[in-house]
Amino acid sequence: MLRWCKPAGHGSVFIHGSSYYPKLQTSRILLRRELHADSSKSITQKAISFLYCTYVTRRISGYLGEPSDKPSTKHDTFPELDSAIIEPPSPTSSSTAENSSLKAFTALSNFLSLTNATSHPKKQSLDTLRLLYSSVKTQGQLHLFSPKQLTELISLFGTLSLPDSRNGLIYLSKLASYITPEGNDEEQWDFLIEVARDKQKTLKMKLNGTDGFWLMRALLTKVVLSEGETSLMPGDPREQALSEATQHYLRIWRHAYDVEIHLPLLQKWFDLGTPKETAALVNRLCRVLELHIYPNSRLIEVFWRLILRRTLPLVPDLKARILAMVNKRLSPQFAETCPAHKKKRDSKSLPAPSSLSERHLGTPELSNALGTALFPTCAVQGSRDDSCDINHWATEQARQAFAPAVAQDVQWGNLLLLAIHQSERLNLPPSLAQAKTKEDTSAAPETNEEAIGDWRPVLVLNALERETGGAEGGRILAPNTRMSVQGIMRPLWRMWKAGDDGTRSVNVATSRPIAAAFFRLAAKVVDGPLTDACYRFCVKHDLFRGGEKLAAEAMHNWADLNAAYVLAVAACRGVGWETAFEETQISGNRDLVLTTLFFHYVLTDLRVGFQVYRYAVQRGYKLGERPVHMMGMKLATPRTWQLAVPFLERPAMSRRRQEELLIAILRVLQTERRQYVDPKIAKILGDALWRLYENTAPPNKFKYPIRFFFSIMIASEQPARAIAIVEVIHRNAPPSFFTTRLLLRLMRTLVRYRHIHLTHRVHRLVPTDPANARAAADFRRKMTLTLARAGAHTAAKRAYGYGLDLKKDQVWRTPREAMTRAVKFNTRTPLAKHTLPIMSILSRAPTHRPTIQYAATLLVRAHRPSAVRKVLERSLPHLDSKTMTTIGNTILDGLLTRHVLRNGRLVRHILRTKEQMEKTYGFKPDRVTINITIKSLLRWRVVFDSSKIRELFDHIVRCGYPASEQWMIPGTDVPFGTSTVSMKIPAANEKIVFEKHVRPLYKMFIKALFTRGDGPAARKVVGILRAEEGRAVMKKQEWNQARWDGVQRKKLGTVKSREKD
Repeated sequence: MLRWCKPAGHGSVFIHGSSYYPKLQTSRILLRRELHADSSKSITQKAISFLYCTYVTRRISGYLGEPSDKPSTKHDTFPELDSAIIEPPSPTSSSTAENSSLKAFTALSNFLSLTNATSHPKKQSLDTLRLLYSSVKTQGQLHLFSPKQLTELISLFGTLSLPDSRNGLIYLSKLASYITPEGNDEEQWDFLIEVARDKQKTLKMKLNGTDGFWLMRALLTKVVLSEGETSLMPGDPREQALSEATQHYLRIWRHAYDVEIHLPLLQKWFDLGTPKETAALVNRLCRVLELHIYPNSRLIEVFWRLILRRTLPLVPDLKARILAMVNKRLSPQFAETCPAHKKKRDSKSLPAPSSLSERHLGTPELSNALGTALFPTCAVQGSRDDSCDINHWATEQARQAFAPAVAQDVQWGNLLLLAIHQSERLNLPPSLAQAKTKEDTSAAPETNEEAIGDWRPVLVLNALERETGGAEGGRILAPNTRMSVQGIMRPLWRMWKAGDDGTRSVNVATSRPIAAAFFRLAAKVVDGPLTDACYRFCVKHDLFRGGEKLAAEAMHNWADLNAAYVLAVAACRGVGWETAFEETQISGNRDLVLTTLFFHYVLTDLRVGFQVYRYAVQRGYKLGERPVHMMGMKLATPRTWQLAVPFLERPAMSRRRQEELLIAILRVLQTERRQYVDPKIAKILGDALWRLYENTAPPNKFKYPIRFFFSIMIASEQPARAIAIVEVIHRNAPPSFFTTRLLLRLMRTLVRYRHIHLTHRVHRLVPTDPANARAAADFRRKMTLTLARAGAHTAAKRAYGYGLDLKKDQVWRTPREAMTRAVKFNTRTPLAKHTLPIMSILSRAPTHRPTIQYAATLLVRAHRPSAVRKVLERSLPHLDSKTMTTIGNTILDGLLTRHVLRNGRLVRHILRTKEQMEKTYGFKPDRVTINITIKSLLRWRVVFDSSKIRELFDHIVRCGYPASEQWMIPGTDVPFGTSTVSMKIPAANEKIVFEKHVRPLYKMFIKALFTRGDGPAARKVVGILRAEEGRAVMKKQEWNQARWDGVQRKKLGTVKSREKD
């Protein structure tokens, strides 16, 4: 790093630093001479000149890759200026500035050469390039740049000024990837204009196409109307910028077919919206559309927005110009006269696929075909009957609608209807589209409408169906809307039927979807006469006739026509769909018609759709798998997911659809955090899992709903099937699919539901490699203690010996495992002699609270009270209040298992022991203590008879224990209606937990009442317990749901914050 120090004498400067490259050392000597070059300059001017030259030189040295002691920043390879101490200068030579500018030119020139730029792959700074250019310009050396270099500089700044650079644009700079964008776009556009002006005016160089394009883009950024302005005034700089941008566009618009060449100026004209700019937009847009067979979708979008704009209606001359362009595009000679290089197809503009069926042809598809006849972006998706090519039909209809013999107003109305069809993609407000539909449908005289053919019926029907809910919408409209739609449909029907006088042939392939649209709209407006007229038309032209000779695609259109007629009959006659379907004479495949009807109701009314499904199953009809799968996906919601489960048993459903439906159902179970489902449902879901993933691993994105379902299967009486599926998926899936924590949860669930024999199969799935040795040892330890606590002595002993040589006993075990082994894994009722080693084992961890609690529990269960007192005396300093309360409750509960004391003596002994522990050991009673006390009272059979137990139960309900209102005696707030008892139960501030406090206590009352022969009271408590258990389950599911929603909101918030960053 350079270090500038104070001079040794007046007028001299010494430079201290490390070794330099010769080129950099020469530059620094020249800079030092610059300080003495011109004695006429003031000190301030010399200082500014010195700092500027130093900055430029160090930027150059940084660009050329010469080493610097100061590290570069992350986004800029050029080091910052070092601190400098400037002394009074002496006379120097003025050639140093020229030398510096020459080096700036060399650096910038080398960078603008793509070969040299790629040799330095580190990104550069726009500020540096701007500074280098300014240095060269200041010394008047711009003539050293070649026209190609200036063009590359203009293209570079233009490319970096675009919000999103498009790869297909021919004017993009290849050096943009070596630049770090910085600053605002306005500064970059201003610098681009400056370079272009220097090239054109200062250097007298001619601007090429690339220069003109980027200068046009830069000038258009200056043309912005302020709020309240409606047009540009003559002499306004913005008007001059727009005029100059137009001149540059006219020079390059034929160079290449790229929408970025035309769209900026056309969009600016559209935004200004003045008559002058609108005329220019129409003329230029029509000129472009007359040169390209497959225009870009963005140009077509500008065209449709121009047609639909109501703020400034087009004058007749502009309408005539647009219609002339349409006629030219529809002429047979258009494709032949178009240049070959302008026949490039735009693959980004695709018509919307059918919403009813993969092979269905409806008014949306026919409307797309009509639009494709005018702008053939791609082929139409839909059916093609052998007797009619849809593309050929659309072309003939378009030529007929825009024939020269048709009046200009009628032609414009036809074009406007086609623009309304595009309104859904252009987000046109529905009210505007509907108003235009009503206005333009009846705009032309009837004498000219006869020559229009299918153009207007197709487009108007499509618009009406879209405004009334689409082809899938089956709701009957409101009376006001019904009259409005009916006022359009009947004249439209007469218009379309006018060709049925023998003057033109009826095209069956296109007449079927048109007639089906009339039937669907007639059902929505309940128009019986229109339904009958349309039915007679279909019979006359054999549109209802089907058969095996029809192609598969034509069969779908035939079935759609019959299903639409069934809907119209059901709505107009006021009967159900089942009656209408059975009374309709269908000459063909009734299964396909019912499938289409089923698909319609799946999209409109899920309840009726399910009735259609049940009807088909009962009558033996075969429904298509696509609508069945769609219905199953719609039923896979929290309220109706049970109805979607039987769909998984359909053998004809593909594997992909089965997987989608199964995962959708499992996600509902995961979201609701369900703990149990009906065993039959669990079996169906488990069988579907087995079929799908018996030989293949499930995708990782389905991991969580599948893993959550295993615990549900175990709780729903499907443990063996659940473990078998776990083993199969574990064999095929990656190791990350099953974690040790998940396997531990499955093991505990098996033990909870007493499926002990399956736990060893779960243990075999735990990875035992060295990386997971600690997790495997923790799993084995927890499994041993869990099995021993559950009373599975043999299984616990087997789990204890996993990975252990019992003869050598060289593997370390925790103190609790050693205690469990000492009592022969009988932790429930250990023998006293087996508990003798516990005190010595406890000495290994004398301060570990869980170990102390475990030791005290074993000693209490072995009926060794003196040993328990010794444990408490030794460990009391290490026990907290919670652990002491747990041990005290264990001691009190152990007194109930001894048969030495009974009745009143047992109650008094428990109360004395409780008071003694409170005084000696700081024992604090809780609700478990209350349960133990009540349990001792219930064993006092002489005093506590059935009536006393009822009074005691009412008393605990008054103290806050739950009981729903349906079990209360009318006029009271207790289940048995007893009076207040004199006995007092110590109140606890602890929250009542159902599993820990309510369920054990209520079971005690049930047993006590049954043993005393009070069956009605016992059954009443059973009902209360079941009701509270259901409420507890629902409450837990709600809590889990809230927790799940919170996690999802947190993830969504994280994603949004990342997007903002």
